[in-house]
Amino acid sequence: MLASDLDGTVLGHDFRFRPRTLEALAAAQDAGIQVVFVTGRPKRWLHPLHEQLDDVGVVICSNGAVIWDPGRQRVLGSSVFGVHEALPVIEDVRRAFPDSLFAAETLDAVHTDHGWSRTDRMEVADVREGPLADSLTPGAGVVKLLAKLDGAEPEHYVRRVREIVAGRLAVTHSVAAAPLVEMGQRGLTKARTLERYAAELGIAREEVMAFGDMPNDLEMLAWAGRGYAMADGHPEVVAAVARTAPPFTADGVAQVLEEYLAREHPAAAGTTGKDDHV
Repeated sequence: MLASDLDGTVLGHDFRFRPRTLEALAAAQDAGIQVVFVTGRPKRWLHPLHEQLDDVGVVICSNGAVIWDPGRQRVLGSSVFGVHEALPVIEDVRRAFPDSLFAAETLDAVHTDHGWSRTDRMEVADVREGPLADSLTPGAGVVKLLAKLDGAEPEHYVRRVREIVAGRLAVTHSVAAAPLVEMGQRGLTKARTLERYAAELGIAREEVMAFGDMPNDLEMLAWAGRGYAMADGHPEVVAAVARTAPPFTADGVAQVLEEYLAREHPAAAGTTGKDDHV
């Protein structure tokens, strides 16, 4: 199995795959390797995959909270937490950082505070704006709770929110330059969901190659038999992971895949290779 993060790993700032990476991913699939994208993105932000890949396959979204089948537009599994767990966290973070803004993802909608600016990726039909205590119904399952504080130093804000949350929810972040904190079900990581999904397919961790670049990828890279941090990724991740792939701008994932396929699956590797694309 090949498990890969998206943004900063195989997708650039333009949300596009590089041609060499697309070829390497296709060659891996031709070799019988299961390709699974494991991303912090919610399922509604997967349009770059549909636009560029013939076979998207199953995607693990929202930092492991949702297993999504794009072909059937169906949730195969989810790990959510209750509104009663989210609201006290919001209160405690806001007490320490009064200007923090919050957004909550459910399986069906997006709930945001007034003033939470939306990017093109956040422009969806069902956005419910207003105090989350009012817009979230008590029985709703929360996929992800986000907190941000514009102008704050990102590492400090993430560290303090993690201390405030104190294990009640899983806390991570995936955008190095932004003071944005992502919170999920307690104990949730990309690794936990990937491990369960791989086990359902009869795939052991030793048979998994994984790529990522940010702290929300760290557990996945440590769990996989072959975990690679992108060389241009977050310094904390690069320092913690034994293997390093070349940077995204040098088609790092493609380079590692090409070398692996040439060694283990030469027939499937075909003409894909570094010399053909320089």
